[in-house]
Amino acid sequence: MNENCVIKAEHLTKEYRLGAIGNGTLRRDLQSWYARKRGREDPNRRIGARQYTKGDSFLALDDVNITINRGERVGIIGSNGAGKSTFLKILSRVTSPTSGSIMFRGRIASMLEVGTGFHPELTGRENIYLNGAILGMSKSEVTSKIDEIISFSECEKFIDTPVKRYSSGMFVKLAFSVAAHLDAEIMIMDEVLAVGDMKFQQKCVQKMRRLAQDENRTVLYVSHNMNTIRELCSRCIVLYHGKKVFDGDVDPAVNLYLS
Repeated sequence: MNENCVIKAEHLTKEYRLGAIGNGTLRRDLQSWYARKRGREDPNRRIGARQYTKGDSFLALDDVNITINRGERVGIIGSNGAGKSTFLKILSRVTSPTSGSIMFRGRIASMLEVGTGFHPELTGRENIYLNGAILGMSKSEVTSKIDEIISFSECEKFIDTPVKRYSSGMFVKLAFSVAAHLDAEIMIMDEVLAVGDMKFQQKCVQKMRRLAQDENRTVLYVSHNMNTIRELCSRCIVLYHGKKVFDGDVDPAVNLYLS
């Protein structure tokens, strides 16, 4: 990786086995194995579920090569099942690749789904400190930014309420505010802003653009909303059935996706 490169994926491949891998207990797994060996129906299989053979698999990512530099605002688009979320999960270390490698430089703040990294029993304020600790920040560093985080989230009234009582929109507002204001060099957003209202979506897009331009942060943004992709991103990657089919300017990428 050169000095300006912050993310580099080489021959990245992720393969999933179709069907259930395990039943949760050794006894049930042995029951299923013995039934298959005798050519009988699996006693632990759900009613109506399809029987998969050992070789049935699905390539979520297929030999993908991606390089992203510091300060870039990169949109990742494609139809459902194209591999967008899988790529972000590997980058966020939620799952590991089957083969290939991915390297990154700096701390990552990710929002892969509503409530990622939040403990439901803790209050909004406590979860801000928890997220800061996960990113390696000290309590004093988080304290210096907490007023700004709470103000941006528009959740002042509920900040000392357990987040399990938050609506999905409130979750997103607080989670984005935390990710945007804590010290992370790479921000990852996976379709979560669609839960928020339109006014807050615009506020988030403007914030991400400022972070990339003024603080040289890298933004990876997955969305099916092409208007926000055009508004935020300076570069776009199109995935199709696990393969990278386009990497370049935003307008040609959007046109390819829509076609």
